Amino acid sequence: MHLNQKRLVLLSGAVIVFAGPVSLAYAAAEPNGQTAAPNDTGARVVLAEQSNASAVDDNATMADRYPDYQRGVRQAAREGNEALRRYIWRTRMIYNFQFRDFARE
Repeated sequence: MHLNQKRLVLLSGAVIVFAGPVSLAYAAAEPNGQTAAPNDTGARVVLAEQSNASAVDDNATMADRYPDYQRGVRQAAREGNEALRRYIWRTRMIYNFQFRDFARE
């Protein structure tokens, strides 16, 4: 074996030796990265997310309540078909929107 091959074998062995205990400690950790306390009963606290209903005007219709990622395409559709076509062309590789899904009849 050449010197480089011996170094590679030693390095890979060291990685395996040190990766085992680290992976076991990571698997035993809680989802937030902290280990469980010894007196933990297993109960977890779950916080509810705040609804966006308060952010929407009372005058808004149900048609105005769409997912956040569609905000730009919906705004372009309100401006007209040409603005919608340009928006869809600019963001085609990101969102893959189709003109017929948002265009006015």
